[in-house]
Amino acid sequence: MADEEVIRRKERLIAGELYRYFGRVCPELTQKWEKAILKMPPSVLKELVGRLQILEAVSHQTNQELKAAHLAAVKDPEFIEPLLDQTLAAIEQITEDAAALMRRLDELLKA
Repeated sequence: MADEEVIRRKERLIAGELYRYFGRVCPELTQKWEKAILKMPPSVLKELVGRLQILEAVSHQTNQELKAAHLAAVKDPEFIEPLLDQTLAAIEQITEDAAALMRRLDELLKA
């Protein structure tokens, strides 16, 4: 079985990333979307909606993969550490995707 301290450290990292994503990234993204909806022409909004749909699809796929990995970890505790690694990587990827969308929103709002 994996070292308990390593597992606890990874759990803390995941908790921090989730807090950052849901506590900072999502509210900021929502705020930028509200501005974009009021300011952008429909053609630009269509592009942004496409990007948001991609983010949503990636989030959904990640959630499905993590559910499957969790079930595997429940059956065999040796999967716990790889599951934590996979979870952290998925959260980081979604955060990066959301940040890229926010950068695009910023570019468009400045134009």
